[in-house]
Amino acid sequence: MADWGVVNEVWGAVEGNLPSLGQAVMLRLFKDHPETKVYFAKFKNMSQSQLEKDDDVKAQGTTVLKALGDMVKLKGNHSNNVKALAATHIHKHKVPPENFTLASKVIVAVLTEKYPSDMTGPVQQAFTDVLRIVCTDLEAEYKAAGFKA
Repeated sequence: MADWGVVNEVWGAVEGNLPSLGQAVMLRLFKDHPETKVYFAKFKNMSQSQLEKDDDVKAQGTTVLKALGDMVKLKGNHSNNVKALAATHIHKHKVPPENFTLASKVIVAVLTEKYPSDMTGPVQQAFTDVLRIVCTDLEAEYKAAGFKA
């Protein structure tokens, strides 16, 4: 339970900068894992330099981090949020659950770069642990839905 508290402490700083951080997360995700672009019709044929200039990348990243922040604030009581997120990503977007794990790793890396004094080793581990819980819960929803990539 302590991990949620640690993550929430840092999340306060993150929340004030969602558009910029969200953009950085999406750009890094697309750069490090270009295969993830296929799940974003608007972005899949764009170059990295085009993505960097696209306001929709920032908007998508803001949406991602806002959804994550909403779950973080619930300190583990996020089952309704996970069900809703899984439902849209299973049925509408057809995104495999592994992409959440990839995005989680990118989020920790970007936050560590942007907030080095806050994102110490133990805080990075807290974020990793919390995001692993969220991803595990999402994977359970995918399994229950019989998702096939």
